Amino acid sequence: MHKYQKKKYILIKNIIKYINSDLKLKAIFNHKNRKYNINILLKYVIQILISGLSFRQINDFINKNIHWNTIYKFFIKLHKYDVIGLSYYDTVKKYITKKTKNKSYNIMLTDTTLILNKLGIDNVGYNPQMPKHKTTKISLITDVYGAPLNLNIYSGNINDSKILNDQFDDFINTNKQLLNNNNNILLGDAGYDSNKLKDKIKNSKFGFLLTPKNKRNTKNKNKLNALKLSPEEKELMKKRIKVEHTNAQLKQYKRILFRYDKYSSHYLTFIHLACLDILIKMTKKK
Repeated sequence: MHKYQKKKYILIKNIIKYINSDLKLKAIFNHKNRKYNINILLKYVIQILISGLSFRQINDFINKNIHWNTIYKFFIKLHKYDVIGLSYYDTVKKYITKKTKNKSYNIMLTDTTLILNKLGIDNVGYNPQMPKHKTTKISLITDVYGAPLNLNIYSGNINDSKILNDQFDDFINTNKQLLNNNNNILLGDAGYDSNKLKDKIKNSKFGFLLTPKNKRNTKNKNKLNALKLSPEEKELMKKRIKVEHTNAQLKQYKRILFRYDKYSSHYLTFIHLACLDILIKMTKKK
């Protein structure tokens, strides 16, 4: 089996396994009157994610007996019951549990990446990096290996510290029993240097947030020296490159690289699918 086909097969197998583990989802997706095999329909949804083709365009590359609208309706069904998102977070939970048992899970990384918006109507805004185009931000929290543990999308004009302030609540609530040990370090760039955010993370018993210090428009040498990171902190900050790698890896999926989805919830489903694929590949490597 070709390596590319094998990767798709593992991803499909993971999603189907999750569907079959839930009685409600199993009844919805495995009814007797189903015309096409769920494996085939999932394969074409993954093909759209990787190639960036629209649902209409995929008709040129698939079995002519399957109309593009059939694949689109199947995707909407996946979205309606949040199958991809639930499957992704179930895989994340298993991954975190395994890493916690190995006692190697205490450094996490966060960063955002800008996505050029084409047809989206919500969660879009202007950003100084792309002043002539509306953009959407993808915010990731990963472990020290770059495995995506939590994600969300936001308007491109929202500050990174505000994004993390919102996303952190979801992250800690989703993994409360596993991460609420006051022994974690979250690494971010200077955009996350907010005292309010640092206090929030510290008070949550998660651990602490480490970022390069913002100079805060001062030229006072004594104040600037006080803002410098220690050698140990600088060494830790080097690990942030892994979240940059994950963002770059995410953009290899052409459906993610540009946002053509009108609704951000549909776009988020494709991001969940891409992150699930990345997480599965990383798990298999280990």
